Amino acid sequence: MCAMKEVPLLSDDSKSKESVKQLSQEIATLSRLRHTNIVQYYGSETMEDGLYIYLEYVSGGSIHKLLQEYGAFKEPVIRSYTRQILSGLAYLHSTSTVHRDIKGANILVDTNGIVKLADFGMAKHLSVESFPLSFKGSPYWMAPEVIKQTHGYDLSVDVWSLGCTVLEMATAKPPWSQYEGIAAMFKIGNSKEIPSIPEYLTRECKNFLRLCLQRNPAERPTATFLLGHPFVCNAPPVCTPDDRCDIAAKASTFVGSLVRFQAHFSF
Repeated sequence: MCAMKEVPLLSDDSKSKESVKQLSQEIATLSRLRHTNIVQYYGSETMEDGLYIYLEYVSGGSIHKLLQEYGAFKEPVIRSYTRQILSGLAYLHSTSTVHRDIKGANILVDTNGIVKLADFGMAKHLSVESFPLSFKGSPYWMAPEVIKQTHGYDLSVDVWSLGCTVLEMATAKPPWSQYEGIAAMFKIGNSKEIPSIPEYLTRECKNFLRLCLQRNPAERPTATFLLGHPFVCNAPPVCTPDDRCDIAAKASTFVGSLVRFQAHFSF
């Protein structure tokens, strides 16, 4: 089984052209990536009516979807998922590629608790000379330097977005969610504050978040460095139903079992 993305090829439609451009960017990025925590690219083809990309099928759904259905994750789940996200990011950054849209909706979880970074339509390869100034990403997870658009940005924008994603997993909503989109962007870009960190989180989690959410990008640790942080270095590599971590993990396993059951008895 595989997942398929499709974009209609309409020569006179500007939205279609932009979608094709973004999908082509995703193909170019994913075709050179091979990692357990990054969704696998299988191939692509162009037909008369559209452009198609074939990807690894991850049946458990996105972190965003699981949060909507089952609520905030418990900390053992957050630790496990964060370590895997970091592992994928460390590999991605080793190829000088920035994702630019890390958030729960773009992180998939399979039925065995393996996390996969997905949706690379905004990813960009950085050369030594290039520091992008383009406005890419989702506002609530954006790093301040992306919004300010002053001196460009680098790989560290993904580390800020990771911190926002950890908060998303802990609260079941994005940081700055008390503000509308434009107000949130103004707050992120112009204030000296960082997103609110819940008091009920452990000291290790709070420290990890403060490191990710340094407003000065030069002060943010790399993904590789953060893999040694106590918040994640002792976490199990995966969170399976046997760990009794969270109802979301159990639900994902049930969905996977149902799919396999139906496939077995299909004619």
